[in-house]
Amino acid sequence: MPEERLFHALKSQRICREIESATGGVIYATPGVRLEVAKSLAEAAGRLPAGCVTVVLDCDEETCRLGYGDIEGTKVLKSSQACVRQSPGLRVGLLICDSQGWSFSPVALYIEDEPHSDETTNAAQLLPEQLEAFAAAICPGESSAQHGQEAGTGVESLRQDKAVVCPGGSNTQHEQEAEIGVELLSQDELEKVDESLKVAPPMKFDVMRRVRVFEPYIQYVELHLRGCSINRKVVNIPNKILNREVSRELEERLKTKFSLISRKSASSDKRLQDEVKRIREKYVKSLGQPWKNVMLRNKREDFDREIRDLRQKVKEHQEQVEQNLQKEIDESRDQIVEAFWREVRDNPPDELFGQIMGQKPEETIARDWLASELDRRFPRAETIVSPDFPNTS
Repeated sequence: MPEERLFHALKSQRICREIESATGGVIYATPGVRLEVAKSLAEAAGRLPAGCVTVVLDCDEETCRLGYGDIEGTKVLKSSQACVRQSPGLRVGLLICDSQGWSFSPVALYIEDEPHSDETTNAAQLLPEQLEAFAAAICPGESSAQHGQEAGTGVESLRQDKAVVCPGGSNTQHEQEAEIGVELLSQDELEKVDESLKVAPPMKFDVMRRVRVFEPYIQYVELHLRGCSINRKVVNIPNKILNREVSRELEERLKTKFSLISRKSASSDKRLQDEVKRIREKYVKSLGQPWKNVMLRNKREDFDREIRDLRQKVKEHQEQVEQNLQKEIDESRDQIVEAFWREVRDNPPDELFGQIMGQKPEETIARDWLASELDRRFPRAETIVSPDFPNTS
C-alpha cells in the first residue's frame, strides 16, 4: 500500500535507502546516476536474483555537465550485475522498489542543489495501477493477472515465471518492446563520454550555481585596444653598422634594438591606452577564471556611450598617425645616421670598404650608405597602418 503522503522529497540519500531495503526487485530510470546511488544499485544487483535490477540512463556528456549524475556512477553500474540500458534524451525519473514506486523530477546540480527536506518536494508516489503500468513500460512481460491470478503490483508481478528479465539478458520472451531504454548501454558509449569529460571536466556545481544567481544582473565583457601600439615597435640595428668584431654565435644572439618612434611621439597610443584603462576600472570587474570579466547590465548604456567616444578618439588618432608616421620614421632613421656616421667613416664595414677609392669614405658617402642600410630595415608607414587599424573589441 502506498504511504499516506503522496508528495515527497526524493533525494539521493532517500533513494539509496529504498534500494537497499528492496527484496524483490528494482527499476531505476533517470538521466544520470550519482555515485552513491550507483553503489546501492550495484549492491542490490549482487544481492538479489539475476535480472532483478534494471537501470535506464541517458549516458551522455551533457547529462554529466548539467549535474544529473556523474560518469563514475555509470562506470560502477556498468561493471556490476545490474542490467544498464541506454535511453537518449531521458529527462524524467522513476524509482520502483518491490511494490512501491515514485515518479520524480531529476535534479540538475548545475541549476540547484538536491532537496533537503520534505517541504521541497520533487516526487509523487505511484498508485498500484500506475506502478504496474510504468513497470510494464520499462520491463514488458506477462503479469499474474493475465493468467487469471490475483493481480500483483510492481516488479514482482512482472517477473513472475521469469516472463522478462532485461533486453539482452538470458530470457527473451518479450511480448512487446520497452518504451524507453531499448538498447543496452555499450562499453564504447561509456568510454566515449568518459574521454570527453576527461578532456574538458565539468565545472564545480556549487560555484556555477552562485554565478547563476547574479547572471540577471551582470554581463560578460572584454575590452581591448588593438593595433595602436606603434611606439612598441622596434627595429634591429645590424652589427655591421656598429662594426663590432664578435663571433658568429655571439652575433646571432647580440641584437641592438631601436624604438621606431619616441614614447613622446604624437603617434604613441599612450593616451588611448590610459582611456581604455579608465573605462575598464570604472565598469569592468574580474571574476577570475573561467568567468573572466563582467559588468552590471544597468550600466550598459553608460558603458556604450563611453565606448562610442573612445572609438571617435581612435579614429582621430588613426588620421593623425597616417599623416605623421612616415615623417617620424624618417626622423628616427636620421637620428641613427647622425649617431653612427662617424664610426662608419672611421671604421668602414667590409661591404662599404670595397666600394670606396681610399681607406675611409667621405662624410656624405658614410651617411648615404648608412641611410641606405637602415631604409632596408625600417618599415614604411603604409605597411604598419592596415585598413582596419586600429580597432577596439
